[in-house]
Amino acid sequence: MKKLIVILLSCLPMMLQAQNAKFCKSYSDFVANRWTPVETLTEGKTKQMCQIKFTDDQFKFSTGDKEADEILKKEVLVVEYMGHLYVNCRNLRCNDIVLDVSNYAQAYRYEGNKLCVVAHWINGGAVLASLAGDVVSIAAPLPVAVPAEVASDVIWLNMDKFNSYRCYYLDQDANSKGKTAVVRINDEFVEKVLANDHALLERYNAVEKKNARQSAANILPVLKEKGLIKG
Repeated sequence: MKKLIVILLSCLPMMLQAQNAKFCKSYSDFVANRWTPVETLTEGKTKQMCQIKFTDDQFKFSTGDKEADEILKKEVLVVEYMGHLYVNCRNLRCNDIVLDVSNYAQAYRYEGNKLCVVAHWINGGAVLASLAGDVVSIAAPLPVAVPAEVASDVIWLNMDKFNSYRCYYLDQDANSKGKTAVVRINDEFVEKVLANDHALLERYNAVEKKNARQSAANILPVLKEKGLIKG
């Protein structure tokens, strides 16, 4: 019994954070720090706290209420959950091309009020689109919760996995069609950012293969060391 109490107490911070999950519907709201608690969508409808699932290299949120889930799926841009940011890629476009992720992807604050979105990338899919013009779940209904030390490892993916991920820069609201343009953080982007930091630029360029060089595994450490992102 004592052991069970200890486990439940250790899970309490995570459970409170999950219950305090919040979202912004637009980039302007994110910049203005106008967050809305997810629980306002479900109050009186369900006792289930907001849950997150990682499957097929993307994240999904579930509240136990169909209407709330539809809002999170179609109307929300950013969710903050357990101290981490997740961006809805459903309406993101890079050079007018749909990203390979249709749900949520992890993200970092970039220079405070911009976003660096880290999304899974399928090279073949991107090529076909341009020519044309593990299951892991940490969802747990109350009162059970995944231990925080385990959940953090599950949610924040190991850097090795980022070899197949790309980084996108988001700094604007959606257009009249509801689509938000993002910029791929590639060689040209990094060269501009590190124009006055030759040592760091040299380290970035030390990775010979282009796909590996432009992967999130190579870019994120560089952006962190430059102080552009934290986490």
